[in-house]
Amino acid sequence: MRCVLLLLVSIFLPGLQGDLLRDSVHVTSAAARPNNELWCYKCLAEVPEDKCADLRHNNSALIHKCQNDRRMCMVKRFSFTTSTENSTTALKMWALERNCTKHCEPGCIVIGERTKLYACTSCCTTSLCNYGSDADGIFLHPFLFLIIITLYFKTFV
Repeated sequence: MRCVLLLLVSIFLPGLQGDLLRDSVHVTSAAARPNNELWCYKCLAEVPEDKCADLRHNNSALIHKCQNDRRMCMVKRFSFTTSTENSTTALKMWALERNCTKHCEPGCIVIGERTKLYACTSCCTTSLCNYGSDADGIFLHPFLFLIIITLYFKTFV
């Protein structure tokens, strides 16, 4: 009985099977992901005079195509200051990295008292956006800044 029914359906509705096959599309997970078209600067500087630290000049050799799921550009800057009772030195860089990354959390981590170590990261998502030195300064959340100012005035005033 099934064979007869299938034969009748295929004779009287010949386009039905073709439409079913043509309308269904199988896409693998890799094909479903959009291509990664992001380009970032990729380099490591260990001195402030390095071309990676200052990208104002032609730096096409430092341009790198991001691969796979690395869909953000980042700048990570490592710096330090030293303090005495009377003064604090200016922020001095000892390393700077530019690269593509999968995960990026912008902000700074500061460790130490007399010698303070700074690890600052900035992130962006458009091609060649990691040209600046956004990781120069200390990025403080406004609420954290308010707490520091409050503690300062309670301690010294």
